[in-house]
Amino acid sequence: MRNLFVNQMVKSYKILLVTFFSALYLSSCSPRIQSIDGLLDGVKVSPEVLTLHRDSLRFTISGAIPIKFLNKDARILLYPEYVYGDNALRLGEIIPFDGVFNQTFTEAQFSNNYLIPFLPGMEKGELQVKPVYQLKNKLFTGTPKVIGVGVNTAPLLTRMGQVRSDQPIPEIGVYLTTDFSGINSTENRSYEVEFLLGRDRLSTNQLPTALQNLLQRGERGKTLKSIRIIGLHSPEVEDTRDHNLAEKRAQSLRLRVENLGRNYPIETNFRKNDWFDFRLLLSEYQGIDDKLKERYFDVLTSSDSYESKLNSLKRLPQYAKVSRDLFPKLRAAKVSITLANNEFSNPEIAASVFKLLTEGSAMEGFSQEHLIYAGEKAVRLNEKELIYKKLIELYPSVLAYNNLGVVYINQAQREINQQKRRELVNAAIRVFRQANGIQNTPQVFHNLGRAYILNQNFFEAYIAISQASGMSGSVDREFIRMNEALRGALDIVNGDYRLALIRFEQAPENEENLFNKGLAYFLVSDYANAVLAFEESTQMNRSSGYGFYGLAMVAAVNGDRESVYTYISRAVQTNEFLKSLAPTDMVFYRFFEDNLFLKAIRGES
Repeated sequence: MRNLFVNQMVKSYKILLVTFFSALYLSSCSPRIQSIDGLLDGVKVSPEVLTLHRDSLRFTISGAIPIKFLNKDARILLYPEYVYGDNALRLGEIIPFDGVFNQTFTEAQFSNNYLIPFLPGMEKGELQVKPVYQLKNKLFTGTPKVIGVGVNTAPLLTRMGQVRSDQPIPEIGVYLTTDFSGINSTENRSYEVEFLLGRDRLSTNQLPTALQNLLQRGERGKTLKSIRIIGLHSPEVEDTRDHNLAEKRAQSLRLRVENLGRNYPIETNFRKNDWFDFRLLLSEYQGIDDKLKERYFDVLTSSDSYESKLNSLKRLPQYAKVSRDLFPKLRAAKVSITLANNEFSNPEIAASVFKLLTEGSAMEGFSQEHLIYAGEKAVRLNEKELIYKKLIELYPSVLAYNNLGVVYINQAQREINQQKRRELVNAAIRVFRQANGIQNTPQVFHNLGRAYILNQNFFEAYIAISQASGMSGSVDREFIRMNEALRGALDIVNGDYRLALIRFEQAPENEENLFNKGLAYFLVSDYANAVLAFEESTQMNRSSGYGFYGLAMVAAVNGDRESVYTYISRAVQTNEFLKSLAPTDMVFYRFFEDNLFLKAIRGES
């Protein structure tokens, strides 16, 4: 019995020794399984909140594996992945240690750079790293560690005319316009009414046809403003016998005009014993040569009396011919009519043209200028569309194609149906290209860039906007500044924040551009200048909320909680888009569980 007990004790002792030495061996060559998670204590990502850069995310995973995990028989593997929603994007494998042990090691350091696409839904996700410890042929898997939270999508706040639910829909694009100032000016027309020799009766007993029609029917698009009648007489004996004949002729013609039944404003005057009208006729007369004509003018411009000049003329060669050809034209009265071209100052013209187009009526009497004017004055986009389509049909031009394209992109701004929206944008791109097919212009390239922005094609948009900038020598300064502002906004989207800041130095200082400028400063971590730009933005327009939102972002990264509450409250008061964005915007991720932050968003005091 005693021997049996001893044998059992020896056997138990051997088992104990084996277990002890096995444990001792494992402790000398590998960590205990329950401490594998310590592998990740020194692993981190920079930046902690991933930042959207163009259409991708750039970050660095780095760290150091402590020496206690390093062994010549060990291999350490890390598996990073970005988890968002029900999706996970695996980022390959990191091998910070592969069994090559050096006694001088204090830790195994590593640093890996990543560039991954930004996909929908990534805003609220987690960057995790899963550790795997391989000891000879055994694998030990640790618990994944979250090293990064979400994506900072601040660049998507860049404002380029986007439509927001409770904000006014911005007008985008640049119409080509025509200067109608010259067309708006008054127009003078002159007529001559012939009288019988020595009498104040009309030679044909009726007015000249053109004058008669104008006085009776008027002219489309024009208003008769005034009539001036000047009675004349010729140097012939019969016409000079009655000293008041010129005045009588003016009054006779006035009565004839008044008898037409129109209440025209009429002014009468007369010229007698005056060679002014004869000099006008002589200057255009081709019946004598220039040398002889000069002799006639020498007489007419002398200081002699009317009668003396007549006697001198009679002594000149070919007087009989000259008097026979020209004197009868002075048995007359001159009529000068002033017309106002009110067709280009009439607010009803656009409605009239639109009505004719919708009825399918002919556009007889409407010129290219009429249609251009109607398109400019039309208020509704559907009216402009129909007018510019007709303009393209009748008078295709850069202006017609460009302006129709601007109508399309503004209609797309207002379209909820995504398929119709795409169709409108694509139609705009087509007509902008047709405009450039006639002649390249900076305005058309700018508008083409706007259309590409609506299609989220920022690469092509940037090319078009840059082409517009390259042609800036032919446009006014305000267009250049406006184009540079949009170019700067695209720079932010493309991740060129410092280049954007250069553009904004030339941009008009309005609320939108100042916000974008502040955003560019924010993205390069120049928070002092970001604050200045955001504050200027709020001074331009406090109701948009964007400037206050920018100030809240700066306060968040600076850890200024009270300012975050104040500014975010002001930002969301008038802007539903920002109100819906703030609770998920990773700029504020440290405040997601903060009741005061949540109350500020809800508008609670």
